[in-house]
Amino acid sequence: MRRDLRIALLAAGVVLGLGSGLHHLRTRSWERRLAWERHVAGLCVDAARGAPGRQSTFLSPGDEPVR
Repeated sequence: MRRDLRIALLAAGVVLGLGSGLHHLRTRSWERRLAWERHVAGLCVDAARGAPGRQSTFLSPGDEPVR
């Protein structure tokens, strides 16, 4: 009886933990996509106003900044 209860609780914990982790990854991906869209929109607005380019926050270590 106790063994069956332990197995059921461990299985439920695994399923809930995996579901929680996958949900977190999906939410993080969505937030990064929204941040990228805001960044691109800001660049487009600056370009339309004729402002000088600003440095991207999405640069990789080897990339050169926009001048």
